[in-house]
Amino acid sequence: MQKDLQFLKTRANFIRFSYIEEMEKYLLAFESRLSSKNIKVRWMSEETELVDFICKSLPKNNYNKVCFDIPKISDSFFEKKNFIKKISIDSFENNNDTAENLVIQANFGVIENGSIVFINKLSKNCFNNLEKIFVILNINDLVVRQCDLELLLYIQKEIDTSLICSDIKIISSPPSRIISKKFQLSNEDNYSSEKIEIFLLLYDNDITQMLGDNVLRETLYCINCGKCKEVCPVYQQTKEFSPIELIKYHCKEENKKSLKLFENTTLCGNCNEVCPVQINFTQLIIYQKQKFAKRNNNHEKNIDLFKIFSKRHKMNKVNSKFRRYFFIKKYFGKNKKLTNYFLNNKEDFFNITKKITQQ
Repeated sequence: MQKDLQFLKTRANFIRFSYIEEMEKYLLAFESRLSSKNIKVRWMSEETELVDFICKSLPKNNYNKVCFDIPKISDSFFEKKNFIKKISIDSFENNNDTAENLVIQANFGVIENGSIVFINKLSKNCFNNLEKIFVILNINDLVVRQCDLELLLYIQKEIDTSLICSDIKIISSPPSRIISKKFQLSNEDNYSSEKIEIFLLLYDNDITQMLGDNVLRETLYCINCGKCKEVCPVYQQTKEFSPIELIKYHCKEENKKSLKLFENTTLCGNCNEVCPVQINFTQLIIYQKQKFAKRNNNHEKNIDLFKIFSKRHKMNKVNSKFRRYFFIKKYFGKNKKLTNYFLNNKEDFFNITKKITQQ
């Protein structure tokens, strides 16, 4: 079973590699297929541009009723007072309120058939009651073939049975909504339908910047399964960055001088073990640390990071309380949260990895 899972991970890694290496070609093909189906495609480079486009596309001067099904809603949507009235998904779904517009983030796009995939979305039953749908899709969240998506979802489930896609909604053309006609005293149907206006917003979100680095582009293989977050001992203590978030954070120009890269990792390698697409997180973090040292000419940080990486194997062998204490102080003394975590942990330092190998 373990060998089969390893084979599937290797296959998933190749699927992501194949798309990322020729992203521009595939994105243009995807845009062409969607445009032929009357889905309006727009390219967005940053959040301000994204928010500005959506706001300008709303039909009314005030009180536009908008439902949001995205991980984080930008405050920029509400800068203009009374321009947007936010409608909760529950209120909309239960018919307690109405909304004309939906802003939603898609999980994947399938280039082969020009379809947009939504997985476990709360607004799944609301699509046919809207006038406009604004779909946000990160430009790295595409697969070439439908079978590629099936494999990625399957391997994600094999690694964690709780990650079951209980609801998958696929749009390949604008859905229709029911509209009522004026009251008539005849036997004719008082209802008709019309196509919903859909905008697909292909969102860069600093992705092309990572794409330009031959090492960091591996970060783009991520399929947002969240497994690295679950097994990261640092994230469990700080709740600040998952391994993938930490790498992406330091890819942004304004964060390149931040020391969070040194404060939020132990290079334990747990994330490497569970990643369904085989992203080598430790290698990427070490690479970023070395770039930081070179860029800032910082002698303190200009160290052999591979030696520190190897220390994680020795940590589990440190049984003496006295030796354990000084080991922790030497390598994690500057990070109080991590120091307290390791001092209070009576089991192996990296017992999560131990559990993984036993499964």
